[in-house]
Amino acid sequence: MAQPLRALVVGASTTAALLHLPILARLRNEGRICLDEICDIQRHRSLDAKAQFGFSRESGDVYAALRRRDIDIVYLFGSAQLHHEYGKAALEHGKHLFVEKPVAPSYADALTLVEEAGTRGLVAVGGLNRRFYRSLGEMRRRNGGCGWRYAEATFHKPAHGQPVPFGARSWLSANGIHALDALVYMMGGLPEQLNAIASGSGATPGLFSAVMRWADGGQGVFLCNNAAGERREHYAFHGIGETYRASDTTLVIERGSSVETRDMPDVTDGFAREHSAFLDAIETGEDPEHSLSAIAPSLFLAQLIEDGFCGPVRLPAAVASSAKQRSTARAVLVINPTRLKHMLTSELMRHPLVTLSDLERSTEPRSDIAAAIVGPGPEALHEELLAKLPGLSIVGLVGLSFARHVPDALAARNVALVNASAAYAGGVAEYALGLAILARRRAFVSDRAMRRGGWGTVLVPTGPKALLLKAARASRPVATRLGLAPILLRAWHRSAPRPVPAGGSSPFRELRGAIVGLVGWGANARAFSDRLLAAGARVLVYSDYAAPHDIEQAGALCASLDEVLAADIVSLHRGLTAATRHGLGAAELAKLRPGAILINVARGALIEPHALLTRLTQGDIFACLDTFEEEPPRRSHPLRKLPNVFLSSHIAGGSSDMVAAGEAEVIGKIVDHLGGQAIEAVSPDRLATMT
Repeated sequence: MAQPLRALVVGASTTAALLHLPILARLRNEGRICLDEICDIQRHRSLDAKAQFGFSRESGDVYAALRRRDIDIVYLFGSAQLHHEYGKAALEHGKHLFVEKPVAPSYADALTLVEEAGTRGLVAVGGLNRRFYRSLGEMRRRNGGCGWRYAEATFHKPAHGQPVPFGARSWLSANGIHALDALVYMMGGLPEQLNAIASGSGATPGLFSAVMRWADGGQGVFLCNNAAGERREHYAFHGIGETYRASDTTLVIERGSSVETRDMPDVTDGFAREHSAFLDAIETGEDPEHSLSAIAPSLFLAQLIEDGFCGPVRLPAAVASSAKQRSTARAVLVINPTRLKHMLTSELMRHPLVTLSDLERSTEPRSDIAAAIVGPGPEALHEELLAKLPGLSIVGLVGLSFARHVPDALAARNVALVNASAAYAGGVAEYALGLAILARRRAFVSDRAMRRGGWGTVLVPTGPKALLLKAARASRPVATRLGLAPILLRAWHRSAPRPVPAGGSSPFRELRGAIVGLVGWGANARAFSDRLLAAGARVLVYSDYAAPHDIEQAGALCASLDEVLAADIVSLHRGLTAATRHGLGAAELAKLRPGAILINVARGALIEPHALLTRLTQGDIFACLDTFEEEPPRRSHPLRKLPNVFLSSHIAGGSSDMVAAGEAEVIGKIVDHLGGQAIEAVSPDRLATMT
């Protein structure tokens, strides 16, 4: 009896664990494969899969696993970019390949896998499992070789507004290609003529319609709507005098008035059959129905439909790969990958990825690791790790501060440091702008008044004052008749609603025309200044380090600290150092004029806390505070009770949108650096201000 094939699985996502890994576990139980290793860049997923499905080992270093000589087959469950890069490496190392859809980012990339498999005599298949639906197989059996005169394929999903998954170009190549490939498969190949329409409400098309004609005169229609209200997958094939209709679990055969309905296995049967067919092909040497060479043309047709192509369909005889050559010598260490959503669909996939756990388990230095990307999370670089990274030349942080990542040691080794300064600056500036507009309009005060049953910027008293007010109002007519009105009138004035002490005589003002003073000048301040200037404000900047021409080129004006503190709005953008800690004390805060707005989205410790509380207690300024020296402030902190303060819990930065944009920014910088291009790294001065 032949030994079971030893399998490496790359990707332990929710989809893989739900659809594929249970099937592979059954094949293992049948003695056909051995589940040897599970790899995932997110180690908690590989650990969970190892425990649940009985893999012998787990790791995050895919290329190390691919180099193992005892691995026979590789399963890839990830993005189109992962499928192409790891698929090519698997074939180069002599492994049979199963790759989920999308099999590659493009038809050209798919051909590189086809060519590699053909050159090495390996079986390479793709996960377009509709070819294995029993309903479609029954149609082919009954119809024989007569051919179809007309065909319909429909694939709708209720996914309006959702981002395209799997690194695909559109929802068509991400999901709808299942139905498109089934149509091509049933009709015997690509059509000779195509008329397609692609449209949608966003930048990425989500609605697709295509009318096709085949060489034998057969016609077909394909419909794919990503914004439908239901999930619907339906096929109809019309022969001469007969029609076959297939849904997920039913086959209907109609011949005139005769209607036959047959129950069919559900969709998971197609997944199981495609995996068995892959192993059958390895054992028999026969070309499987879902070989990459067989399904790659469907990817080509999908690209034409995505482009709204109309005209004759001519499959290129040969297409040069557009992919860049992978560098196996320059790996990238990935730390805290959980919130990194686009890493596996980016150019970073051209480089081997190594997890922190794999590096920690390594007993030898990893001279192949040239870069590290650090996502948001608890893990950090430290001296012991750096000792294992002699070839490290760049570290990218999806965030701002390197304070937790031994910056002095990195700087001493001349490692380039890049962060998400532009992405985070834009998000923080957007938040600061919102604070400035709402505070200028006294919107925060109005919100409190409304919640207490009031109106405008006047708070309705509560507690004893409210009772006194109510009693005074009720007793006023009687008191007037008894001559007691003057006494109660004094009580009325003491208890009447007062404007919340937020400074200024006007209840609210516009941002246009306001003078805004920025303390500090960096990426955040520059982005905030751009938005303020666009809104019609005037911007003054005080900075210890920035060159005056840099500030002036941005449209702002250099000013002294006294001038900045005298502005209508004062916003802090300094880094925190020993010199700037508590840099705004009682003397500086006293310079804020009545009615001013103070914004801090930088560091809480820039302001001396007692002086801040004292100044706010005067009631003539309004503060918007997003950061605090002690986070979170204690529940009994006096700031929580002051009416002229808007408090938020350090949320100016770190939104999911900001992390995604920051990830793209940092990946771009790392890829450029590894490609030999010049990048803008964090300067030593900026590094010294990070906390």
